[in-house]
Amino acid sequence: MSSAFAATAFLRFRRLVVTLFAAGLASGCTTSGPDRLEFQSDRYDQAFDAAGEAVRKEGMPPVLTDRTGGVIEARPRLAGSVLEPWRIDNSDFEQWGANTLNKQRRRVRFEFLPVDFVPPEPQGGEALTGPPLPGSTEGELRLTDLETFDGRVELRVWVYVEREHRTGLRRGTWSRVGRTYATNPMETISPDDGTTRSPGLWTPVGRDEAMERRLLAEVKATMGDA
Repeated sequence: MSSAFAATAFLRFRRLVVTLFAAGLASGCTTSGPDRLEFQSDRYDQAFDAAGEAVRKEGMPPVLTDRTGGVIEARPRLAGSVLEPWRIDNSDFEQWGANTLNKQRRRVRFEFLPVDFVPPEPQGGEALTGPPLPGSTEGELRLTDLETFDGRVELRVWVYVEREHRTGLRRGTWSRVGRTYATNPMETISPDDGTTRSPGLWTPVGRDEAMERRLLAEVKATMGDA
């Protein structure tokens, strides 16, 4: 009697997992949306706020917002795996598989630029002075002040997929629980100060164009007719 009950419970649990996985895949498979948005400069503040809200809904709040220069960068977030069927950030089975077999995260960057913007071409005769420092008043630091710009503005977004790599990995011979990491005594060891810094190295491996379109579609829906 107990074995029959256990078998029934297992079947119900398996159906529940499959249902949750299918629901998560169906919720995250929306890939339709524009590849860029154009709007008049008088709606720039509305678009900027809508972009920040779009990444907040994805669990990636902005960590850098430059309203004058037109840049928003969001906090990276680990991608969902098949062990998290409630996550809706994967658009197809390929993403589910890649994010399950590898530890990956997404990084989002919005950029606002005038539609007819063309960066100045280097002439080759100028002295090399290095990059402009944050807060400096150099003319090249801010090519276009979008807060005072009058004209058509274009919004694009890049969603980078990054994969974590750990150096000195020593795999266990029996299970993944037994793996350890070698350390180099000649290198500086990160202090155990309670910070959330990543112990690994993150390498860009691609872009998530489906999420880019979803984010722009969210911004467009918030703005109305752009």
